[in-house]
Amino acid sequence: MNVIPNNVDIELAPQHPGPNTRVSVDIKNYSIDLDRSTITWYLNNKQMQKAVGLTHFEFRTGALGTTSSIDIVIATLSGKVVRKNILVRPGEVDLVWETSGYVPPFYKGKASYVNQGFVTVVAIPNMVGTNGKKLSAKNLVYKWSVDGEVQGSDSGYGKDSYTFRGSIVPKATEISVEASSLADGTRATESIELDPERPQLLIYQDDPLYGVLYNKAILDTFPLTTDEATFVTIPYFFSGKTPTVANLDYVWSMNGTDIGGAAKKNRVTLRRSSEADAGSAQVSVAVENSREILQSTEYDFSISFDRKAKEITF
Repeated sequence: MNVIPNNVDIELAPQHPGPNTRVSVDIKNYSIDLDRSTITWYLNNKQMQKAVGLTHFEFRTGALGTTSSIDIVIATLSGKVVRKNILVRPGEVDLVWETSGYVPPFYKGKASYVNQGFVTVVAIPNMVGTNGKKLSAKNLVYKWSVDGEVQGSDSGYGKDSYTFRGSIVPKATEISVEASSLADGTRATESIELDPERPQLLIYQDDPLYGVLYNKAILDTFPLTTDEATFVTIPYFFSGKTPTVANLDYVWSMNGTDIGGAAKKNRVTLRRSSEADAGSAQVSVAVENSREILQSTEYDFSISFDRKAKEITF
């Protein structure tokens, strides 16, 4: 039989598989009638499948550091033979992210990504070269993409992190990375989708003895049992290192009336002034970021007082 030049196109899905991953292999050729050819598939020198028109094959990759050798032999009706070999080395890369949004002291959660917020994405590769040694993260080439568009200036050798600012248009953003070895071409890819949330406000009492009671947010009604109480609002996930940065504007109101003098302050003190019947007052606070216009929200709660209490003032 005559062996003709190898011009078979191969498509892998996924293109850069991880370890122990199911992989699909498809072959295409427009100069050979593949539908009438006998196609034999070999995995690591072992015949796996053989049939006429068998252009699709599936296999599972091995562990990190292993290589899967795929041989394809195509025998045409005219007696000609086409041979193709591909090597698949699995690799993986994880993506972790963090934002610069504000969270209070001892906050155990992760700061959420909000509209127009800054996010840093870090690639953590787990890749083994052909020599069996783990590849160093700093010795890889990284290609970062945002919504499918390659970020050339942020890609390159050793650039294992990428920082971006969310769009002024509220929408999800897809961040992708391809990590590859200069030495042997080992590659791994990963992508994540970040969907911005709205920043949040929570109100806490600033106790004169214990300070801000971060363990007990005021979710609905606060019973005013002392002569006065100070409340602090925490702007969760807003851009800024502290709640009182200059670009955060606070507007407090009580029963629909603005409380003067509280602009740009994240706290307010309410006091009793005179005898009044039992009742309640509605307190609201609105916060907006003068630099990132999509970062704004508001919060309200009630203060209740008994008949012996005085009317609430500020």
